Amino acid sequence: MKLPLALLALAVLGTAAAGGAGREAEEVEEAVQAGRFSTPEQHRCRWELRSAAGASELRLSCRPAGGGAARSCAYRGEPRRCPAYGGRSRQYWRQILGRLRRRQHPCAPGGPLSARFCGPGRAPPEAQLRLLPGPTPSPLPAGPTGDPAETYCANRWHSLCSFFVGFWEG
Repeated sequence: MKLPLALLALAVLGTAAAGGAGREAEEVEEAVQAGRFSTPEQHRCRWELRSAAGASELRLSCRPAGGGAARSCAYRGEPRRCPAYGGRSRQYWRQILGRLRRRQHPCAPGGPLSARFCGPGRAPPEAQLRLLPGPTPSPLPAGPTGDPAETYCANRWHSLCSFFVGFWEG
């Protein structure tokens, strides 16, 4: 009689553990927020924030007020790596969207986006949102810069990558 009771207890504990894992999976699921804003140049922009597994992506689609082609872009970063983000996440996103509102063209290349309390020196560089290269109606540069390291290496690994490119080219 003691053996079936022990097996029943193990089955109940296993089910409870599986239920806990299910709740964790629900917390990891993607969260989505969205809204709209206008820029000083009267571009009407829609934004969508997707957050999952520590990384966040802010997608924008902006259209000039008088009509014309819409530009889409995305910024990606890990704001949770900022020590102050946990208790001030709403303020973080308000400041990010405020900075985008003040830009004449939010999808134009520019510096990384960060909230004042998560700026350089206060948080690791990964906490900043950086513009992702993506499809835009603007023309692409004419060709490579001539430096293969500039063409093939990301900024973060540029020095190490340029060493290997230089070694490869002789």
